Amino acid sequence: MSEFVPFYTPGLDWLDVTYSPDDNPAGLLAEFIDSHGIVADDAVSPPNGRYRFVDLSGDLPTVQYGSLDISTKYRAYRVSASGAFLAGLRSRGLFNEYLTILAGFPYRVTRLDAALDREVDSPSVLAKLDVRYPHEVSLSRQRPLKTTMITSRRDDGLRTGTWYAGHRSRARVTARVYDKTNEILERSGVHIGHQFTRYELTFREGIANLNDAYAPSGIFWAHVGALLSVPDDVPAWDVSDVPAWVSERSEVLPYDALLRRVSSSSELDAFLRLADQLGPEGRNSLMHMLAKRFGMDVKGLYFPRSARSVA
Repeated sequence: MSEFVPFYTPGLDWLDVTYSPDDNPAGLLAEFIDSHGIVADDAVSPPNGRYRFVDLSGDLPTVQYGSLDISTKYRAYRVSASGAFLAGLRSRGLFNEYLTILAGFPYRVTRLDAALDREVDSPSVLAKLDVRYPHEVSLSRQRPLKTTMITSRRDDGLRTGTWYAGHRSRARVTARVYDKTNEILERSGVHIGHQFTRYELTFREGIANLNDAYAPSGIFWAHVGALLSVPDDVPAWDVSDVPAWVSERSEVLPYDALLRRVSSSSELDAFLRLADQLGPEGRNSLMHMLAKRFGMDVKGLYFPRSARSVA
């Protein structure tokens, strides 16, 4: 089943925040990661100090919600959350706490993606945009952006794809409109049963702040007028340096954090599978190995053969 959840109102689909290397939320993020069962994916962690985190703490330990990349490079501390990771935070009620941690230090939002899905078939939408803006388009008050369209042919024979404004440019605001249904089909082989067209704006280099991350509607509608009709009741938006909102952080007791991490550990699951290959005494052997690894005196310890869990 696809994890796609439509943005029926403008929603946050990517967030990069940067800090001074000497004044950043590294400690609070480490505590957040430990408390909520988000674990490092060592398989893809490069040696340059960047760490990728995947959320494995849902009802099914194998469920992954995108990635959170934390790196220190180019004299900056950078925290980058993908759209799927942010969706995972929202689904578990952790989104507000995450933003509160980010807002606790002087920051700069270096990338914010805001998206809106319309339940309309994409070929006609993309064709109209290509005819209306064959060369360039202006988003809000910035200078015109070059337009590009990359197309492919769907199974039904219609031309679809992605229409870009400012593709691969250094513009502070860029846009893309694409066939979300077809993208999911090509990526995962799943047909979601409805035709969705996604309108996505990317804001870079200090235009947005964390208030916009919490409520992206204002910044989205302020810049998408050339592509979509703007509702009459949208509040006015302007570039602002107002402090980002904060909310109370939830407290997770160390025991609960430890239990959650043990219960959702894919590494422990791998230990059990290997132990079971040893036969009836495999799990006893595993328990003795773990006891020795943790510096425990294994003399006199008894692990009944019927034990089927390390938790």
